[in-house]
Amino acid sequence: MAKIFLRYCPIVTQAKGCTLRYLTTGRSNKFDVENYSTISTILQNISFAATTPQRLYSSGSPISIVDYAAVKKLVNESNKLLIDVREPKELQETGQIPSSINIPLGIVSQELAAKDQLFKSKYARNKPQPDTELVFHCRSGVRSLKAAEAAVAMGFKNVKNYEGSWLDWAEHEGLPK
Repeated sequence: MAKIFLRYCPIVTQAKGCTLRYLTTGRSNKFDVENYSTISTILQNISFAATTPQRLYSSGSPISIVDYAAVKKLVNESNKLLIDVREPKELQETGQIPSSINIPLGIVSQELAAKDQLFKSKYARNKPQPDTELVFHCRSGVRSLKAAEAAVAMGFKNVKNYEGSWLDWAEHEGLPK
């Protein structure tokens, strides 16, 4: 059974069938295909953003993917919010990216919905507005993606995921992973 995995598209093709997976729900639509020319036609009709990788989720909003260089610049941009969704114990063991604030994944939605004053008193940053750039990171990019999806579901429009997260940061900075 041959499979083709595309990095920024949730399409998985198989020799006798094609499955479209919805990333946030896990549901799938299956339909039979006779040969690879049909699969090829399906894949040709998918458009990709070549310069800025993005993923579309059930909300229809894109979650852009950022890299080390983009995160490194965030230190000097106080109007953007870098959110580390790891548990506090993980930060004690490894450290954290400068200018990031720690909001564990389990309470991200609650904290983003908090009153302005409460958010500012806890994190010493203004509460993000719907158009504020939010960049999420964790250890390896999985939890941060879940947090980004939650933010999009709450109405935030400028949401990004540092896909390499702490492991990528630590490698570039020569820090423990």
